[in-house]
Amino acid sequence: MKTLGAAVVLLLALAAADSLFVVREGHAALLLQFGRIDSVALTPGLHFKLPFVQRADIYDTRAIVTESEPDRYQTSDGNAVLVGFYVRWRIVDPQAYYRATSGEELQATQVMTPLVRDALRSQVLSHTLSELIGDNGAIGTRLRTLIDPETRQRLGVQILDVGIERVEFPDEAADAAYKRMQASAKADATALRTEGADKAAAVRAAGEQQAQSVLAQAQQDAAVVRGEGDAQAAKIYAGASAKDPQFFQYWSALQTYRDTFGDGHAVIVLDQNSPLLRDMGEPSQAKAH
Repeated sequence: MKTLGAAVVLLLALAAADSLFVVREGHAALLLQFGRIDSVALTPGLHFKLPFVQRADIYDTRAIVTESEPDRYQTSDGNAVLVGFYVRWRIVDPQAYYRATSGEELQATQVMTPLVRDALRSQVLSHTLSELIGDNGAIGTRLRTLIDPETRQRLGVQILDVGIERVEFPDEAADAAYKRMQASAKADATALRTEGADKAAAVRAAGEQQAQSVLAQAQQDAAVVRGEGDAQAAKIYAGASAKDPQFFQYWSALQTYRDTFGDGHAVIVLDQNSPLLRDMGEPSQAKAH
């Protein structure tokens, strides 16, 4: 009798413990009875269920991130690329989610990933390689818009964000892309060098033209100055000659001698009675002359 009472008490305790469960914040729950949904989605809080008959299936309704390994795609300009992506999603309809996946996250990703890949393939095919690499999130926004209605209907999940995680080249395409980039860089460098040489030639031509103009002006100015100087010298010579013709003649002779022997290399043979020797002799003799 005591054993039976103890068993009853134990059974009641187990039943009481199995009839209560807690749904935490950021989660939702379904009551399942014999594998079928027997309730609407339960919000966070304390809930009751039929012990040993109903089972509480609890889901995390916060954001879940699923990543994909890079897959091969082709851009609109014919480049083969490997593109990886991530999907951030959350459960918004636990009943639809359970019916589609039996509550298994793996099954949800197995359904979701092909949908993203098909949509991504069409988006990559409509963009060039440079547009794909320089994408600022527009492709991810377009993917979310395309995929979200179908995942809501089929899986009961909301697509929060889709992003391109990395873009890589296949091994055989990497060499070709590198060669194209190298050829393009060489062509750009040649064009820049040609443009620089043309500009340098134009600058040199302008500089030479300006230098010739400056030189011509300087020569013209110098000729004017020399002309003025010669005129002034001639005027001075004329005045000196008028005042003392004999001295001017003597001074002119000395000037001629200086011009002749100024460099110190002239050789001349003169007669002893030459006026030059007389002028180069004693000052008194030259004066007497």
